[in-house]
Amino acid sequence: MPSRSAPLIRSDTLSLVTVMCDNVPQAAQFYVGILGFNLKCDEVINGERLVVATPPNLVEFTPCASLRFREAKTQKDKAAVGNQAGDAVFLQVECDDWDTLYDRLKTMGVQFVGGKKDPREEKQYRVVTVFDPMGNKVNIIERTTTTLGKVFMMDVGH
Repeated sequence: MPSRSAPLIRSDTLSLVTVMCDNVPQAAQFYVGILGFNLKCDEVINGERLVVATPPNLVEFTPCASLRFREAKTQKDKAAVGNQAGDAVFLQVECDDWDTLYDRLKTMGVQFVGGKKDPREEKQYRVVTVFDPMGNKVNIIERTTTTLGKVFMMDVGH
């Protein structure tokens, strides 16, 4: 019978999140060009374009979920574009260089939710919520190693 004790090192991670979009280059421009993600794959496999981007500045053993940008083709796909989380925040992006990324968001004409370009100032971090090109809400948060998840919990009402 297998042991029920937990392993010393867990390797479970969320590895890939699909972002439905009408325009893959536009999605990649936002996540790679503005947010600074790294383009890891852009190739055609079995007739479908596979575009994958990962967060910048990864180090070994950092939990990471890559984003896969997929062009909406079916009616169900098209209904998901910009509506992947309904009215809630779809993604939370944490950054180490807040000032640089925040300035880039303003300079590049990113749409801020509610027109609120001034960040919310919390005790240990700053955060703004923006729309990605598809219309999904994305939290951009100052690095939150000590406060992981607190902003997300505020946005979902807990």
